Amino acid sequence: MPKKFAGAMLVLLAFIALLTLKNTFVASVSANHVGVQFNRIDGRVESIPLTSGWHLIGIGTSVVEFPTFTQTYTWTKSPHEGAPIDESMNFQVASGVVINADLSISYSIDPSKAPTLYQKYKRGYEEITTQIIRNEIRNSLNIYGTEFDPEGLLSGGKIKLAEEVRRKINEDLNPFGIMVEQFGFVNELRLPANIQNAINAKIQANQEALKSEAMLRKNLADAANEVAIAKGHANAKIAEAEGDARALAVLGESIKLYGAEAARVKNQTLWIQKWDGKLPTTNAGSNTTLMMGIGEK
Repeated sequence: MPKKFAGAMLVLLAFIALLTLKNTFVASVSANHVGVQFNRIDGRVESIPLTSGWHLIGIGTSVVEFPTFTQTYTWTKSPHEGAPIDESMNFQVASGVVINADLSISYSIDPSKAPTLYQKYKRGYEEITTQIIRNEIRNSLNIYGTEFDPEGLLSGGKIKLAEEVRRKINEDLNPFGIMVEQFGFVNELRLPANIQNAINAKIQANQEALKSEAMLRKNLADAANEVAIAKGHANAKIAEAEGDARALAVLGESIKLYGAEAARVKNQTLWIQKWDGKLPTTNAGSNTTLMMGIGEK
């Protein structure tokens, strides 16, 4: 047992001696992270990042880790989202109106630029998020927020504003390795009560106007339908009257055409009925019905 212990101590002492001779220490970088070496003595930052795993580093050197995967942060007023404190943000829009908003951002860090990021801000990942990026968001909101009025933001302008803020952050921070993939507003924007009430009243008035317009269109359609029905009834009666008139006209023509002939036939019938059966003694022609009596010698 003493020999084994002595052997272990010799190995440990040899390792320490080796580190001392090489003027180095050992540091590890977590999986899915990149490490930045910072010398606390002279303030120098190594330009080449450390990958995940174990590394030998110099005396007086610290390793600051940055994740290489996308992270999402949410800043809200509610204690049940994000941190248990109010982390919502105020910004100004047109006419100096101050709006309160809940925000969300997703971003990642270019591993190759992690040393540049640390050299610029001398902050770790959490501080980069809560200080540098948060301040960048606030400044961008105040720059571009004045392009919108409160009503415009509520009616869809906040999507355009969020995209302008995302573009601005990338423009300013991309050179240092920060890449914002998503930025947006969480929940509804909170406006001053008087502004919100005025917007609500306007929306209600617009809705009432649309309702009245729809009712007017319905009434006009109903009236047009009734006119069409009445016109249809009138046309039917006109058609019926025209039919009756045509029938009477046909009947009149028939009377004209066949009345005289009927009268002649009737007269002949009456004459035949009165004839005593004796033939006439003279003939006045073939086209007459006149008969004259001729006495005997």
